[in-house]
Amino acid sequence: MSELAIPRRKRSWPLLALGVCAFVPGLGIFFGAGAVTWGLVSDRPRAKWGVILGGAGALLNLVGGAVLIGRFEHTPVVEQSRIEMTRRDLGAVVRELERYRGRSGRYPATLQQLVGQPIPVRLLNIYDQTAGVFVFPRVYEYHLAADGSSYDLFALGPDGKPGTPDDVRPAIPDSLLEGTGYRPVH
Repeated sequence: MSELAIPRRKRSWPLLALGVCAFVPGLGIFFGAGAVTWGLVSDRPRAKWGVILGGAGALLNLVGGAVLIGRFEHTPVVEQSRIEMTRRDLGAVVRELERYRGRSGRYPATLQQLVGQPIPVRLLNIYDQTAGVFVFPRVYEYHLAADGSSYDLFALGPDGKPGTPDDVRPAIPDSLLEGTGYRPVH
């Protein structure tokens, strides 16, 4: 009498373990995608539980990540760091305006005339009222005096309105501002 081949039952624990790993913060999205994919193509006995665990873990990671990012994106520390970065960027723009005046003998009519100068690309995301150009997220305003001898340069503050106390001014010491055309209007 010959022995009949008894099909060996496939184990489900690796798939279930992968589904449980989907709850690991950050990496859970990848584990969850793997568990869902493996569970859908598998004929293992408890494959549906791997799909459920993997999907739930990946979904929890996505929702949790979105909530955390939204929650911590506008904290006072983050806002203060953005303001400091903007102040430094405005300081670089002031230096570029002064270099432009040194080369051409006058200030540019618009900040867009600085394009092509040795100025970092990220500083060109500006709003120039005279040119009508706006690119999010920074809103810089440049106002050249009628006689062309001075200018005002600032970034809109968190309230998004010009001429308010929260407007951001360049981070340049007063000693360096002497002899420049920068004249803040407070």
